[in-house]
Amino acid sequence: MGRLDRYIFSTAAVAFVGVTLVLAGMIWATQALRQLDLVTSQGQTILAFVAITSLTMPTLILVIAPAALFISTAYTLLKLNGDSEIVVMSAAGMSHWRVLRPLILLALLVSLFCSALAIDLVPASLRAFRDQVSRVRADVVSFVAQPGRFVNLAPGLVFHVRDRAKNGVMSGVFINDAREKEISTYVADRGQIVETENGIFLVLEQGSIHRRVPGAASNGSVVEFQRYAFDLSALTPGAASGADIRPNERSFAYVSNPPKEDPYMLMQPGRFREEFHKRLSSGLYPFAFFAVAAAALARPRTTRQSRGLALTAIVPIMTALQIGNFAIAGQLRTAAWAVPATYLLPLLTILVSAMVLQGWITFAMPAAISRMLDAMSRRVSRLSAS
Repeated sequence: MGRLDRYIFSTAAVAFVGVTLVLAGMIWATQALRQLDLVTSQGQTILAFVAITSLTMPTLILVIAPAALFISTAYTLLKLNGDSEIVVMSAAGMSHWRVLRPLILLALLVSLFCSALAIDLVPASLRAFRDQVSRVRADVVSFVAQPGRFVNLAPGLVFHVRDRAKNGVMSGVFINDAREKEISTYVADRGQIVETENGIFLVLEQGSIHRRVPGAASNGSVVEFQRYAFDLSALTPGAASGADIRPNERSFAYVSNPPKEDPYMLMQPGRFREEFHKRLSSGLYPFAFFAVAAAALARPRTTRQSRGLALTAIVPIMTALQIGNFAIAGQLRTAAWAVPATYLLPLLTILVSAMVLQGWITFAMPAAISRMLDAMSRRVSRLSAS
């Protein structure tokens, strides 16, 4: 890579990283507020809060990267045009394809990065986020349930502990579960949270379970136990067992060949097809966004008006491309035609952009709009001169 290539590549790469970090940081801040109860109501530290909410960053970057690549490409080409550098390079016999070479390299790297995010990193981060939130919400028993206080862990679920030792062993445990038609009251001498491969449980010792149905003629039943494992997944809305993991949290190998006994295969088999093709096509859209910006701005331009008009003209194209992406992705679950369409849309965009760059296709602004803009420009010039 020569000095000119390094200059163009570094300009675009710095702009891409900066735009990605700024946009991701802004969106992360708004999304993180939804998990603020991890600090305010569930006894977690700021570091734990930041660590857990940062697991959503791969998903944010995957969404932001195509737009960030478009903005950085447009910024770099506008800068080169504004400083007349593209004009000089064109006068020296350098083609616009030669100018775009370092930008094409950056677009390829971003596309590969987005593919890696979509195929492996985003599902892994979503699984980690779900597991961490489930664990933190389960820890509400040991962090929030203060001795002597009745705490509402969920609607209809009340927890009370008489005392809690430093090693986590609780004594005088009382749980009243009125979430179902049958009310269950758990009373135990001791309790301790235990993590196993099958989940997180509150193991109660030396106690009894009182079950009754409100309004029923009988007084209910009483069952005494030596040890009883209370599943804490019941305390965590949204906590999922292995069978409840959503397709977007599964590995790519699992999504490629899901077992027939998977609950989503039985209820919504199209979810796995949707997830499979969304991941494979994710790497094409950043390059399509880049191609549109390059087709509109890579050629030498002499006036600010022409550059502004070119940039304005591609905004509806970018909007239509993004809307088309969302619309097709929404049909992948049920419509067979959406499978080839999710690949054809970015590929056709890249092909048409390449033909525009080559000069085989030319788009011109309607004459009426062009005359109106020229008249407005002349009026502004007269007002400025006076």
